[in-house]
Amino acid sequence: MNTKELILKVAKEEFLLNGFDNTSLRDIAKKCYISPTAIYRHFENKDDIFETLLIPLFSYFDEIAKLVEKEDYKFLDENNPSNVWDFEKGGNFYFDILFGKYNDLVRLLVKERKSYFKKYIVDFEYEVTLRYIGEMQKHGFKINSFNKKSFKILLDSYLESYINLLELNLNDNELKEVCMEINNFYTIGFRNLLGF
Repeated sequence: MNTKELILKVAKEEFLLNGFDNTSLRDIAKKCYISPTAIYRHFENKDDIFETLLIPLFSYFDEIAKLVEKEDYKFLDENNPSNVWDFEKGGNFYFDILFGKYNDLVRLLVKERKSYFKKYIVDFEYEVTLRYIGEMQKHGFKINSFNKKSFKILLDSYLESYINLLELNLNDNELKEVCMEINNFYTIGFRNLLGF
């Protein structure tokens, strides 16, 4: 492991244990057995370390999101746009994001930047859904008239339901079951709101 990787490993451990604000570059350097100035050879500041830690999580999110969006448009091309709801019936999208291989980074992000994390994902879901609805309308499908602010608030509460699971001590099977129940509950509401 090189020095940069060591700094990231130790920083993640310290941020998770003590929080971002309660961790100093001096703390990180001490645990890495390097001088605090050595950190500046690799990172501008503590925020730079934090943001670098999160790159794999956001890359993973973007990768999964693109795959899901691609599948969604296949349903539209097949004249079955409402199949989009069945595709995510199991709630696997958020299960994979929140409890998958980057669970430690999600916990760190929720602990330290929950509002940023939620805004990022809610804005993504909002924009993707509005694009999909626009494409549906171009294809002649009818959509209910709905309040976009209400829709965004509902997306936020939908994500918050999943985030709340991070604080529970559930095994994978229990988490998957609860994710499926959350998804099924909100799917009914979103279908009624949007009309497809």
